[in-house]
Amino acid sequence: MAAASLSLDLPIETPENVVLTHTLAGPAWRGLAYLLDWAVRVAVFFFIVTMAINFSILTSLSGFAFGTVLLVMFLLEWGYFIGFEYAFQGRTPGKLLCGLRTIHENGQPLSWWGATLRNLLRAGDTLPMMVVYGDDIGVLMLVPLYGPALVSMTLTSKLQRLGDLAARTVVVHERRPVLPRDPVIYRHIERLPADQINSFTPPPSTLAVIDEFLARRKVLTHERGHQLARELAMLLAERLDYRGDRQQAEDYPMAFLARVYVTFAAAREDDADDVPAQRRRKVRRPEGAAR
Repeated sequence: MAAASLSLDLPIETPENVVLTHTLAGPAWRGLAYLLDWAVRVAVFFFIVTMAINFSILTSLSGFAFGTVLLVMFLLEWGYFIGFEYAFQGRTPGKLLCGLRTIHENGQPLSWWGATLRNLLRAGDTLPMMVVYGDDIGVLMLVPLYGPALVSMTLTSKLQRLGDLAARTVVVHERRPVLPRDPVIYRHIERLPADQINSFTPPPSTLAVIDEFLARRKVLTHERGHQLARELAMLLAERLDYRGDRQQAEDYPMAFLARVYVTFAAAREDDADDVPAQRRRKVRRPEGAAR
């Protein structure tokens, strides 16, 4: 029971009764992502402010720099997180670098209303704030301490701050799975006899799908692999007007797909290898010809 209560796994059941498990992001990872976002915002702020001050000096517009500072502070404070999280499916630059993502509790992507609500309530999560004054530029900077956010994340089972509770969102680690591949040794597979098929040629995209599917065949059981391959195999057999053993193709559709791939992918490679030789034959001059 104790291990279950401390687990960071968040199971979500889809309408298709499929349970997906996400890993919740703790305060350390979320704090690191925030620091990265803070660094980006500070860099953008000082760059734009410097440009505004230079422009103000050159044009003698004394109020331009101050107005620009206020506008940039407003956009970076309220528009940065809302805009990035909505446009990039729950990711800010900091979250992207840390492999984090904001989603709704039911597993759906972050909506516009969810991104807006959780970030508008950031003002309550950041209290109290530390005031820092820069003498060289004369700008007040508010440094959030995120006291209520830390308390809320500690007391909630899904590590939600106040904005997350209101918007019904959670921050999770984004999975970046690498699907296993076990390339097929096609040289041991026979081609389909030319007298048993018509002139139809499967498109390259279909051959690529067959190659990807067969390369990942070992992640499935033998029965499940044939079940998934059967519909495409029978469709290709129909389009090719395959006059061999149709029953064998239906019983072993993965083997039939492998034969289809070998037949047409190998034919394309042979045609590509023949192109240089054909070109050489075209430009070859007979012996004794005038140069």
